[in-house]
Amino acid sequence: MTTSTTVLPSPVPPAKRMVILDVIRGFALLGILLMNIEYFQRALQNLMLGFNSDQAGIDYAVAWFSFSFIQGKFYAMFSLLFGLGFIVFMDRALQRGVAAKWLFSRRLLVLLCIGVAHLFLIWGGDILHLYAAIGLLLLLFVQTPVKRLWHWGLALYLVPSVLMWLGAVAILAAQQAPDGGAEMMAGFAEDRAKLMADIAKGEIIYASGGYWDVVQWRIYEWRELYLGGGIVFFVPMILGLFLIGAALGRANVFADSKAHSGLFSRMMLFGYGVGIPAALIWGVFGTEVDMLYPTVRTAALVTLSNVASLALCLAYIGTLVTLYHRGSRWLLHLAPAGRMALTNYLMQSVVFSLLFYGYGFGLYGDFGRAAITLMALSLYGVQLWFSQWWLLRYRLGPMEWLWRSLTYGKMQPFAR
Repeated sequence: MTTSTTVLPSPVPPAKRMVILDVIRGFALLGILLMNIEYFQRALQNLMLGFNSDQAGIDYAVAWFSFSFIQGKFYAMFSLLFGLGFIVFMDRALQRGVAAKWLFSRRLLVLLCIGVAHLFLIWGGDILHLYAAIGLLLLLFVQTPVKRLWHWGLALYLVPSVLMWLGAVAILAAQQAPDGGAEMMAGFAEDRAKLMADIAKGEIIYASGGYWDVVQWRIYEWRELYLGGGIVFFVPMILGLFLIGAALGRANVFADSKAHSGLFSRMMLFGYGVGIPAALIWGVFGTEVDMLYPTVRTAALVTLSNVASLALCLAYIGTLVTLYHRGSRWLLHLAPAGRMALTNYLMQSVVFSLLFYGYGFGLYGDFGRAAITLMALSLYGVQLWFSQWWLLRYRLGPMEWLWRSLTYGKMQPFAR
């Protein structure tokens, strides 16, 4: 077996694809959009304020459902799929005698470039650049067995919860010191005032600013959200989800998903049994959580939210696989969108940023949550149709073709 970097594998032929993974990826694409749609009409720094309670009626109901049962669950699903894809990619590359680590690093470098372009030039809520940067850490786990991948994954996933608890305990301790509480609360008040001023400015820029104004603000928001300490929370959680997905990939549960039907049944039983109560408690009490001031109550609710996200993510996956093997052929309509997930994800940002931002049609803030959710569902329906139409004529989505061509260093076949 040669390890020459000049021997490059071709993209996976359609006949060898795991269709169920495309189905899950297509479903995750919908969940991502239903969560992201809120932040095409709100400045991204609103993430720090949690649930938007300034809503009523159907808008509040739709927002609450998303907050409880969608937010976090589908990013977890996408992250699991990314980690699983890492194992599939590496194993196939090694089987073909390729310098797999080098090729995977190149693949992530291309994704990083796409993500950064998306982040600054199209929409500030990009997740691709984080996936690409954090994905490099997966190379440390190439030879890690399934059990240890699970252990590492779960431990890292819970790091943000642990940090929240440590912060809450530290605040309690500081408040016992003379004048410590007053000084600390003054600091929190100052941070909140700055955040609210940033959000107000961001809302104006997104609603009426020119394109370059918006680009500059995206750069500023990114610095505030990630370099301001957010990265300490994002990195371990995302890496943990990657490793849980890698564990599923290394165990070959999707390569022969029918033989693992018992596992998927247990995923549903555990996921819904734990996830629904946890999500409901989070939905009832988490709407008032103050992420800027970590109390013991906040730490407990955030921990519960993280448990709900992973549990329901696993339950949703288990449900899709079970329905698929019971002959629910309608699920196959999701597969083409899943095969073109990168193209569809970027197109969602292009459409809604042009629709809402001031440099486009300028409809920022003109619609409630229910209306924009209906818009999101409509676009997703179009993407389901378009993805099927496209893949009947071409081998890959346009961005998938670009990503693979740059990864392998040669033009990939495009037309059928």
